[in-house]
Amino acid sequence: MTRQAFSILSWPVVLIAASALLPLAWADDWPAEQPVSIFSDSGKFFVRIVPGTNLGGTVGFAGAQKGAPASGWLYRLQPDKSYALVKEIALANPIAPVDVLVSNTGAFLTFDNWHNLGYGKTVAIYGDDGRLVRSYELEELYPADKLSKISASVSSRHWRCRPWGFVDPKEQARVYVGEALGGLFIFDLGSGQVRYEPGARQECHPPRGPLSSTRHGQ
Repeated sequence: MTRQAFSILSWPVVLIAASALLPLAWADDWPAEQPVSIFSDSGKFFVRIVPGTNLGGTVGFAGAQKGAPASGWLYRLQPDKSYALVKEIALANPIAPVDVLVSNTGAFLTFDNWHNLGYGKTVAIYGDDGRLVRSYELEELYPADKLSKISASVSSRHWRCRPWGFVDPKEQARVYVGEALGGLFIFDLGSGQVRYEPGARQECHPPRGPLSSTRHGQ
């Protein structure tokens, strides 16, 4: 990782509903989940996120009704400028992911869970054929002594910071994300592997929210 690689912070990143984070006071009020569509930078692919109904699968709602997980409908642009469904995917999220980044190859990555930042499948990577390449829980990203330092609220562990996006904006094969202890996690979309780079950042700016629709920028 070179310093130059992270000097360009204008790379497009797409966010979806739905965290209500505040920089100084972590909030646990969440807007209602809703279907959204997330496009790649090129517009060649998009993923339609349809919320699930598995409320009982989220932390803090153990007694609630179980149901189907969120689904992602991966579409590809056709020569006649229409979009064709590549695959309907059962996502690793009981209700919905909080953020999604779609690459120009059709591979995509989801961050966190509705109402449960930092719990469950915190990161999930899907290939351009819709298969789950790899998923991570926070316990797989942090050793126990580091995880205990992450700020927590009633339903969430606030591990993730801005900025985040593609390390390599042309190839779009790797995604970086700032984390609360000052470092960076770097995820490879092809292999699903993760690398950690410690840093000296003093502030953690949480992902912007609440969001109600697909939106570019951090």
